[in-house]
Amino acid sequence: MEIVDLFYVSWHLLIAQAINFAIVLFVLWRFAYKPILKIMNERTSTIEKGLEDAKKAEENLIRAKEEEESIIKGARSKGQEIIESADRDADSVKKEKIEQTRQESEKIITDAKSQIRAEREKMLAELRSELGELVMLATDKITGDKISGEVNEKLINDVLEDLQSKKIEKAW
Repeated sequence: MEIVDLFYVSWHLLIAQAINFAIVLFVLWRFAYKPILKIMNERTSTIEKGLEDAKKAEENLIRAKEEEESIIKGARSKGQEIIESADRDADSVKKEKIEQTRQESEKIITDAKSQIRAEREKMLAELRSELGELVMLATDKITGDKISGEVNEKLINDVLEDLQSKKIEKAW
């Protein structure tokens, strides 16, 4: 008790202060610590949710990049197929046009040959006619008489055959 007297501690006051401390502690625990603890728990859960959302967003971003790469690869492959198809189509059209041009040129050549033959035949017919007249005139002048139609025809044909076999055939 000497200590109590030395420091002037009163038991009544000490018990009252202990009760006041307990009341303040209860009030702080009830009205301050619990709400602060609740706010901290909410904040912790919010942060954890934010971290989970960020992780999900990162995973979604990775999946989106993979999808994007897959789509780009598919588009490149499709583009390459289209280019190859266009090349094949162009080659096909080119070959078709070349064949068509070849056929047209053959037709033109065939037509030209036919036309040349027709002109040759026409020219030979004109030549026969003129040659026949010349032979008839020449025989008339040489013999002084008119030759009959049969003899005249035979002479014309002989001269034409002779000329044809020697000169005209070689020219054509």
